[in-house]
Parts: sequence; C-alpha cells; structure tokens
Amino acid sequence: LNAGPPAERLASLHPGQRLTLTKDAEGALQGLRFPFSPEQALRIEADGDGFQAAVVSRQSQRQLVKTEAEIERSLYRAAQRAGLNARLTMQLTRILGWEVDLGRDLRAGDSFTVIFERIETEDETVLGDIKAVRLDSDRAGTIEAVRYSHGDGQADYYTPQGESLRREFKRYPVNYRRVSSSFDRNRRHPILGVRRPHLGVDLAASRGTPVRAAGEGRVVERRYKGGYGRLVTLEHGSRYRTRYAHLARYARGLSPGDRVERGEVIGYVGSSGLSTGPHLHYEFLVNGRHRNPVTVELPKADPLPAQYRQAFRSHAEPLLSALEGNPDDGELRIALLEPEQ
Repeated sequence: LNAGPPAERLASLHPGQRLTLTKDAEGALQGLRFPFSPEQALRIEADGDGFQAAVVSRQSQRQLVKTEAEIERSLYRAAQRAGLNARLTMQLTRILGWEVDLGRDLRAGDSFTVIFERIETEDETVLGDIKAVRLDSDRAGTIEAVRYSHGDGQADYYTPQGESLRREFKRYPVNYRRVSSSFDRNRRHPILGVRRPHLGVDLAASRGTPVRAAGEGRVVERRYKGGYGRLVTLEHGSRYRTRYAHLARYARGLSPGDRVERGEVIGYVGSSGLSTGPHLHYEFLVNGRHRNPVTVELPKADPLPAQYRQAFRSHAEPLLSALEGNPDDGELRIALLEPEQ
C-alpha cells in the first residue's frame, strides 16, 4: 500500500477479485499483479528495500454476444439459463425495473433478448455491460433499451426515441412482501372503525427491513406524529414530497434539513402509531395533492440532449435490429449464446 498512488487500489478489494503474488527462491515477496479492469492491471515489483507500483495495459479482445430466454418461473432463473452472471442479472433487473414491476407484471411465457459485451484477456474472460435489451411481455408490452454514453461520459439506457428509462423516483422504497392496504379515499380504518381516506399504500414487510428514500431530496420532517407513528417526510424540489410512516426507528444521524440520495436508508419498518402490524405506510404527493404511489406517473430523468440524437440513432439502429432478430447487416458482428435447456 506504500508503493505509490497506484497501489491505493488494494485498499478497496472485493470478493471474487484475484491477486497474483510472486516470490523468490527464499520465499520473499517479489511482486504482485492485480487486474482491476479488462484494460488495466496494477503491477507492483520489488525495488531495493521497497516496492514500486505502476498501472499497465492488458491485452484484450471484445466481442458482442446475444442471448435470449423465455421466463418460466422468474426473471432471475431465466437470466441464469441465458448465461448471464450475477452482475449482469442485477444490471438487467435494474434496467427493466424502471418500466416494469418485476414481481407482478412478468408472466410465464414472457421473453427477453440481451446483447452484452464479452472481453477476452490473456488470463481470463470478463463479461462487460449490457449494451441493449428487449423485453416482450403480454402485460407490459415491448420494452427496448440501448446503452449510450454522450458528452459527459456518463452511460445510461435510452429508448429507441432517446428517452431515458431511468426515473427520478423508485416505485417502491422498501423490499415488501405484499400490499396490505391500497390507496383508497373511502377506506374503513382497521383500528378506529370509521371511514377515512387512506392516502397512501401500506407495504407489509418484516420488522427492521430498511426503508430507502424514493428519490433524491431533503428531510423536512423526522418526528413522532400521532397515528403516523415515527414519520419521515422528504421534499424533492418544489413539486414532489414523499412520506414514510410507522417506522420502528430512523437511520442513524438523520435530521431535518439533511440531503439524502435516492436509495439511501432513512429508517426501518415497524408498527409505531396506529398500526396493526409491521409495514411501511408510503405517501406520494404532487403539488401538495396525494397520488396513488402504485399508479402515479413517475417523472423520468432528462432525455438525451438534442445534439447527441443523431449519433445515438446511428449507434442504436444496428443493436435494435439485432435484438429484433434481423439478419446481420454487416455493421455488427454478434455471437449467439445458446441458452441452457
């Protein structure tokens, strides 16, 4: 770690990464090699009484690979049959999760096609990012997305029209088992026995399940508030607010005025206040009016800037053609990966 700035990469290792150590005949450490990307590796070599570190290039060949599968039981199992590793499977669920409720909208018989990058180096095969994806679903329809990086260097997934798939908000801020009570302006309260509006959705989950901010915003409430119990309210710009109620406890250090990122933990599921069991009561407000969190149209991230649209179309057209099963038109060379039976 003291061999120079390049060696600082050793301070953030992850399970599954590989280090190669070299020793001399007496067993003294002579060097280390750590391939941290398909293109680059960290090389550390003995130099007198210390070590010298450098980043070196790796020889690699890139290939686009196409795979497809039909969903029988779950998207996860279908992705495994299609040959996707765990990282690509998570990437696939994130891409489709912007448009589809993966637990409720997908059905047996739905299918997907994925084009991803496979990188061959001198000592390993690495699966790169998903370049394009197509979902054909009876319930959700056809969804297509293409990965594209424009002027700021940040890659995102766009529809064929250049609209971002990414939403500013997560649809559900907690990993829940079921909707225990729906949005209903004339619901009979399960404890009070009177009819009063239920201006949110109750998401049943185990006590202590992390509750995450649905979008980037600012904490405007963090307090015990009557029937809500422990409540957190977030303000997302001038139009949107979200509320998270019946919490068991708040995230450590969370205070009014704090900025939070989308997906940041703000509390934990409980049953404080007027509650019959552990769940998250979640509200979504637009311009001060309550909307059904399950059906409200979530705002999308900014579309592709106009100056990049033509370049995007040139990039996307051959990928979309390959997704649709059209013959190779010579613009792309794509290998076909046969799914497991």
